[in-house]
Amino acid sequence: VEYTEEDPKPKIEEDCKPHCVKEWAAYKACAERIKSDTTGQAHCSGQYFDFWHCVDHCVSGRGASSHHAAPEQLAALTQAAPKIMAALK
Repeated sequence: VEYTEEDPKPKIEEDCKPHCVKEWAAYKACAERIKSDTTGQAHCSGQYFDFWHCVDHCVSGRGASSHHAAPEQLAALTQAAPKIMAALK
């Protein structure tokens, strides 16, 4: 898929983040709790996933209404898996 104009996804994601403050706060609280973990077993992937799920839910709604996105563009807008996997590495 080749886009002729700038990808709106990053801007839409930034606009959606304020709608997910509860999920972001849960992630930050978890990150703070596990700072002292010496086992390397503690993680906050669940909270991180919840945050991006919230953002994606918001993005998908905005993509359909404000940008008149095609189905393949909506699919591209709502895929947070690469970000999640990169953060977990």
